[in-house]
Amino acid sequence: MSNCKSCDRLNKLANLNEKELIEQQLSLEFDLADEDVKEERLSICLSCPFLNQQTCSKCGCYVLFRSSVLNKKCPINKW
Repeated sequence: MSNCKSCDRLNKLANLNEKELIEQQLSLEFDLADEDVKEERLSICLSCPFLNQQTCSKCGCYVLFRSSVLNKKCPINKW
């Protein structure tokens, strides 16, 4: 273990996959969209030209996270 807290944190994060990180963050949210809303939002994101792998190139968020939180909106107003 190094003396650098930032390096230690980055090493721990590197060992987690993106889906686990998103699930951990969603567990802290209280205003989650129901499954139908989330799926509808994700289907729109999947056909969007701003989707870059799993993230939105307009806002930088993971689309799985953003689509799962009820009070979040699409940065280009598609949902």
